[in-house]
Amino acid sequence: MFLKKVDATKGPLVKLIFIYTVPIILSTILQHLFEVADKAVLGNMAGSVAVAAVGASGIVTSLIISAAVGLSTGTSIILARYIGQNHEKRIRETVDTSLLTAVGLGLAVAVVGFFVAPPFLTATKCPADCYEGALLYIRMYFAAAPASLLYNYGSAILRTLGDTQRPLIYIIVAGIVNVVLNVILCILLPQKVAAVAIATAVSQIISAILVLWRLCHFEGVAKVTLSKIRFRLSAFGQILRFGIPASISQLVLPLGNLQIATAINSFGVEAIAGNSAANSVHMVLAAFPNGFAVAATTFMGQNIGTGDVGRVKKSFWYLFSISVSIAAVLGVLTCLSGRFWLGLIVGREATIAVDYGMNRLLHVVLFLFISGANGIFSHALQAFGYPLFTSITNIAFTLGFRVLWMQLVYPKSPTFDTIMLCFTVSWILNMLLYAVFFAFVYWRYTRKGICKKI
Repeated sequence: MFLKKVDATKGPLVKLIFIYTVPIILSTILQHLFEVADKAVLGNMAGSVAVAAVGASGIVTSLIISAAVGLSTGTSIILARYIGQNHEKRIRETVDTSLLTAVGLGLAVAVVGFFVAPPFLTATKCPADCYEGALLYIRMYFAAAPASLLYNYGSAILRTLGDTQRPLIYIIVAGIVNVVLNVILCILLPQKVAAVAIATAVSQIISAILVLWRLCHFEGVAKVTLSKIRFRLSAFGQILRFGIPASISQLVLPLGNLQIATAINSFGVEAIAGNSAANSVHMVLAAFPNGFAVAATTFMGQNIGTGDVGRVKKSFWYLFSISVSIAAVLGVLTCLSGRFWLGLIVGREATIAVDYGMNRLLHVVLFLFISGANGIFSHALQAFGYPLFTSITNIAFTLGFRVLWMQLVYPKSPTFDTIMLCFTVSWILNMLLYAVFFAFVYWRYTRKGICKKI
């Protein structure tokens, strides 16, 4: 299984799905575990204020990075179709243009992030205790944005080409470096938040170098030759066509959470630390349904490209049932053992922070299976060529509904529970609309063979 490239158009589907998806899940888990390690080192060596500083920076970093990374979805969508069609010229142009786009966007993000950090922290009412640490972490994090985006775009290309194992190896190497540097630098440097930020930046640079090295040594038409790499406006237009709606979908999540972050910050440092710890646990668990959702783009996209309707149908139903089932089991098990995991991150003595974290687990992580269903619906619609609908749905329920909730419902019951309930209700409403539209698209494709062209 290891180091095997997956062809989604041939062979036993369930086996191929797991061969393809498990490395993606492990890569994502490791990425988030290394982020958890950042907070755990801070929690045990510097206290909950330092953890809160990193947690308070999360809404700002995710707001800008998510929008930039979202464009890589456009690469995955069109590349999967071209692979299914065996269109070598378009594959080559898409790979080259995507990598250059990643570097260009990364430089822009680094500059924009430096200047927007202070007003964002002020707007979200970041507590004075952790403001300086949060600002320092954000600016150092954004400095490594070109490397971060190069890794994300490069690994998206590799996954779509069927190579999901090497990005896993690279994130393991970079993550080990991150953890080791965390400990060493926290011992050597008086500013613990800066130590963690430096370790994170170095690990991102290493992962980007490794992914680029792999693409330069790839077998076949997708091999990158740096001296011959060229930007193609037509390929960029296609990436934007399908990537911008996906980017908007990614962007509305942190936008929708801006008011939520402000409300959480008003509860103080312990609430920020506990919420941040619970969110880290959530992100680790979300790697499972997210991995299967990413697989939907490749498996359905490649088979749509070949015109194999039966295999497209099977791909969707296998991925949907596996994702929802695993997410449901993980949600229950995590809530039962939540205090243990939260205590590892914020420290055993931070009981108030753990209480806040448990509140988030019970309101959000317990319903992870709903988010899992939404992920499959979203990526399946993108594979069918309808990324714009996923953007509209996310704008309506992730952004619009959450803003209305925080404006109308929260003021009447200004509790932490009310804030957390907003996530669950918006997920449910999102899922209902996804299900209705997907049923229509699925029916048109399976009964009439109608699919949006690229």
